[in-house]
Amino acid sequence: MLVMKERLKKVVYKQKEVLIIDYSDEKEAGMIEIIQSAKEFILRENKKVLVLSIFNHNNFVSPRFMRQVEKQVKETEHLIGKNAITGISDVQQWIVKGINLWHKSQLHPFDSVDKALDFLVS
Repeated sequence: MLVMKERLKKVVYKQKEVLIIDYSDEKEAGMIEIIQSAKEFILRENKKVLVLSIFNHNNFVSPRFMRQVEKQVKETEHLIGKNAITGISDVQQWIVKGINLWHKSQLHPFDSVDKALDFLVS
């Protein structure tokens, strides 16, 4: 697993800050560690944030991970301006639609990082 700092990073894109959360190639335990670190980071910053979550074909979204996502989102959704995700399968996109039914902070899937970043800063 990469150092957590490399999994969470703030970038400036078109003059706006975006928090990038990179889950690529992580297994369940690593993904849970990353989302917990992201929650802590967002709460510590205590200001509105644009979030881009990056997944790839090596990630498996387990029920345990999804429970953590639900918990972390409830604690941070008041600070999330826009939320985008890339690298998920068609089945995972259906899971995202289900998540969106229950949370104010809507998660928007995109085919590429560039499209997701453009959406976030628009």
